[in-house]
Amino acid sequence: MRVPELDKPAARWCDHCAPDAGCRVYAGRPESCRGFRCLWLMDRRFPDALRPDRCHALVATNGAADDFVVHVDPAHPEAADAPAVRSLVAALCASGRRVYRLCGDSTVLMETTD
Repeated sequence: MRVPELDKPAARWCDHCAPDAGCRVYAGRPESCRGFRCLWLMDRRFPDALRPDRCHALVATNGAADDFVVHVDPAHPEAADAPAVRSLVAALCASGRRVYRLCGDSTVLMETTD
């Protein structure tokens, strides 16, 4: 995601992210990072299969009351088709939510009949 304080654009790894280790500046991370919560962090009932570092996808709100965004790691575009991710997207769509998938420069409004 975009991090304005670091001039980090969306759809690009943060320069401070160490793969398999996390944020190298965690203690001094910017306010937008401190305040961010994905759905996996917000709801303890989320299965381990939806842990973002394991499924290569992260679900978050986009500021609109009924909108969600599935941020898919561009290095793993197949993550959007993983059973756990598809099931969550289907549940969100079935509840009347708009769900967008972002992967690199691509944005798609998800519709599902699952």
